[in-house]
Amino acid sequence: MAEAAVTLQPRETSWAAVRRGWPRPALAAAAVVLVVALGAGSAAADSLPGDFAFGLKRATEELQLSLALDDSTKLKTLADQADHRLAELARASSDRPAAARPASAAFTAAVQRFTAAVVALRGKPGASEDKRAEAQDVADAASAKHEAVLVELERRASPETKPDIERAKNEVDEHRPSDRPINTPESTRTPASTRTPES
Repeated sequence: MAEAAVTLQPRETSWAAVRRGWPRPALAAAAVVLVVALGAGSAAADSLPGDFAFGLKRATEELQLSLALDDSTKLKTLADQADHRLAELARASSDRPAAARPASAAFTAAVQRFTAAVVALRGKPGASEDKRAEAQDVADAASAKHEAVLVELERRASPETKPDIERAKNEVDEHRPSDRPINTPESTRTPASTRTPES
């Protein structure tokens, strides 16, 4: 009976053996890919324009931009990207002066792209006044923030990085996507009353 039980037991085919054994190597390979991807992602997050890993960071940003569901989200994503490029320029100017020039070029390219998106949204047929006003507000806020940061960077810049900071500052001035003046404490202050006291 024991021999009959062994004889009647279904034989494992070679394909079944492969299927039974594949999860371990596949899981190991997936773990290696995950570790490499996380390491590359970390390196990309810390990269500056001109670094090898910077391309991975830009690819991730382009993916985020492609997932933007509407014009407003796209505009805010482009504004965030310009902020990231400005932060990289600040880091390059203080920590890695040799990277200041590519960082300045990357920032100016981001500003130009953001400006083009603002202009396109303002001129888009069928865009509501609310959407146009929202685009203008995002543009004005971004310009004010960029200009304030660049003024401070220019003040602290070394002779080596100062031309790159000035180039970026000129780009922001030239491509400001608004004809409205930037709100500053001086421009928003309410003028004093000119009424004379009653006698």
